[in-house]
Amino acid sequence: MRDAATVAERLAGHLAATVTAMVAAAPAPVAPVYVSWGAAAEVATCPPRYRAAGEAGWRFPGWAPATAGAAAGRAALDHHLQATTPPAGPPPLPAPLEAVRSWMRSGTAVGAPGVAGWVAELRVRGDGTTMAATAATAARWLAGFVRLWGWPLPSRLALLNVPREGGAGGAPRWWPARRSPVSVASGADARLGRPGRTGDLSLVVHRPSSGGDRDVHRRAAYEAAAGALALRVAPEAVVVSGGDTGERVRVVVDDDLLAAGAEMIAAVVRARVTALTAGFDPGDARPSVLCRWCEEAGRCPAGAAWLAGPGRWHAGLPVLAAEG
Repeated sequence: MRDAATVAERLAGHLAATVTAMVAAAPAPVAPVYVSWGAAAEVATCPPRYRAAGEAGWRFPGWAPATAGAAAGRAALDHHLQATTPPAGPPPLPAPLEAVRSWMRSGTAVGAPGVAGWVAELRVRGDGTTMAATAATAARWLAGFVRLWGWPLPSRLALLNVPREGGAGGAPRWWPARRSPVSVASGADARLGRPGRTGDLSLVVHRPSSGGDRDVHRRAAYEAAAGALALRVAPEAVVVSGGDTGERVRVVVDDDLLAAGAEMIAAVVRARVTALTAGFDPGDARPSVLCRWCEEAGRCPAGAAWLAGPGRWHAGLPVLAAEG
């Protein structure tokens, strides 16, 4: 038995001291930094690419069909549960695309928090193309989630990150200090169990597509730390599922995993502070397939060398040199 609240409190104290010290030592005021799994993965993949993102990349990135899929899928599933649960017995099994369309029609409103407000604005503007793309990604997320967890959903499973009027149900967030420019967001989709001092709680992260073991454990490390900070209780495990394969990987949360997640969070803040002086410095670039789409590829020797060498045939057609 462990005191999960004490574990989370100790993690928060350590990370708050680390982050606050980095911000205080910065050569200039640090603008708001939104630490998410996406930012942590970006820094872990290639720090210069993250540093070059600018203010827009360091804040909440905003919504797009590719990034809104999970949020819209969760919201549509929550709307289905709220709208169709009969007085007795389970709600009917949702048809994924129809459930998403129903939520888009009646569960969104301009000014609503989270992805619901964004979808409502698309509807007002008549942007059917973006709405259709978002509906497709959301339906794929919902279908895989329900297939993996069964229907009706387990009684101990509750959706997370589903904002409602009045601010309830939004993304769990943590700030290292009052008025700190840094905020850390948990990206877990659901929880199994309830927060309590014994930590009888697992966080669920569902991905439409599976990834390698390294991605699974990095994601579990980040969500374990972010969830412990935001919920003030360290989870006992993080369950990462993949909709395309139907696999569920349960990663037990221990001190090493929490430490790894805390370091990922600190690395984002460190990269943001470094950007104030170094900007885009390719000295620690880590070339990968992302070099193909990186806006800084033209002034990154490491990226250019990778594109001309291994990247020429990696992940698609060869890169062709420009004529003249």
